[in-house]
Amino acid sequence: MENVLEVKDLYVKFKKDKKPFYAVDGVSFEIKEGEILGLAGESGCGKSSLSRAILGIIKKNVTGEIIHYTKRPQMVFQDPAGSLDPGKRIGFILEEPLKIQGGFSKEERAAEVMNMLHLVDLPEEILNRFPDELSGGQRQRVCIAAALMQKPKLLIADEPVSALDVTVQSQILELLKKLHKELNLSVLFISHDLRVVYNLCDRVMVMKSGKIVDMGLKDEVFFNPKDPYTRILMDAARTKYVKN
Repeated sequence: MENVLEVKDLYVKFKKDKKPFYAVDGVSFEIKEGEILGLAGESGCGKSSLSRAILGIIKKNVTGEIIHYTKRPQMVFQDPAGSLDPGKRIGFILEEPLKIQGGFSKEERAAEVMNMLHLVDLPEEILNRFPDELSGGQRQRVCIAAALMQKPKLLIADEPVSALDVTVQSQILELLKKLHKELNLSVLFISHDLRVVYNLCDRVMVMKSGKIVDMGLKDEVFFNPKDPYTRILMDAARTKYVKN
């Protein structure tokens, strides 16, 4: 499999209490075509800063090398309500990426929107609704659909189910599995929920204080972790899920 993304010796520097610190501290990895790579770690470890640097959302004080081998990688954010313009109807939101890309007639854009609705299992009647008229799960499906309108080969999903209840989480994860398979989509899936990461991902990276402390196939990382921090995380997760 060929790489769709390579990150080499990446640093993202911020200031805290007027002192510089590295939210991303010398990170290197690659994502291969058609794989789901999980990025796990506690809140504040640098996961979101890493994803935003990859997409160019953060540009200042970023050093290292980010090589994209595909065009237009897209992102799905944690909060679907905050990701959608409350003043725009769903039809407008889904059509807008195609207008920005250009090269489509009005009829072609409408057909692409309908195809995407069916792909993410949404009814056609939502096109005339506003985001606040949808459920949380429906809003996240719209966010996923909007991210996929330009047919990216790489999708970055930053805690895409953490704002949803457990039942809806399962539905969105099943949708991501389906899209990954049908579209041969590469995914960087970011989460603090290790159970979700294990069920969805092929390989896993564990991040602590801006550094990748463990990386490998999911069974290797979960059942034979190399780093003491990873072992603590896995033990805590097993205890939590057994109790639940």
